[in-house]
Amino acid sequence: MRIQHFKFAACAVLSVMAGSAAAQSYTFKLGGAHLDPRATSSDLEGVFPAWAANAAVPPGVQLAVQPKSFVYFSLARALNDNWEVEAALGVPPKADVKLRIGDNIKALTGVSANAAYLASFDNQTVARITAVTPTIFLNYKLGDASSACRPFVGVGINYSHITAKTTAAGDSFYSAHGAVASEAPVDIKLTDSFGLAFQTGVSYKLDKNWSINASWLTAAVKNNMTITTPTSRQTATYRYHPSVFTASVGYTF
Repeated sequence: MRIQHFKFAACAVLSVMAGSAAAQSYTFKLGGAHLDPRATSSDLEGVFPAWAANAAVPPGVQLAVQPKSFVYFSLARALNDNWEVEAALGVPPKADVKLRIGDNIKALTGVSANAAYLASFDNQTVARITAVTPTIFLNYKLGDASSACRPFVGVGINYSHITAKTTAAGDSFYSAHGAVASEAPVDIKLTDSFGLAFQTGVSYKLDKNWSINASWLTAAVKNNMTITTPTSRQTATYRYHPSVFTASVGYTF
């Protein structure tokens, strides 16, 4: 149902953007963006693989997505002098995911082999994600059409589809520990997310067609994560509001 709702919303927006009013214009923006995910998972819950005798995951084991820069682009359709519909996209960024081990576990490294093993992977990149996050905004541009500098604000809806794969360090984490056989393959799945989005920014016209633009946007994102191996299963949740800073050149036609 969520996919159907997104398709309906996307079709509705494309219909609006394809309207026949000749006075309405399109603006294509191309530039760069920096993503600060601010995304650390809840504690992993479940059981560890056979190397830990399938012991329960102790509190304090989390996964943190790292910042990433990527190519940003968008297409906006002006509805009148102040309102526009914008589809914000970008080349899907590939961000590192680091393992975070809590101090409560590190304090046991001298008495627990499992705690020492966990601590040895603290702050290592154990996975990488690819994030597909199209966002549709309804923007309001302040000032009049003749102004060179026009701030804007927008509200919309974000769709997030995230895939993840373990790195060599992640595979090693689940691999042989002592005489225990490898735990490959490691499968990571995250649920899709729909959430409200918000942006604010400014556009400065260089001439009739060209402009430079800067913006900040965020969205409400929630993903449920499941990690499975042949002998284990862990779950966690990401609930976060990423910050995305963009700078772009725009062309209006």
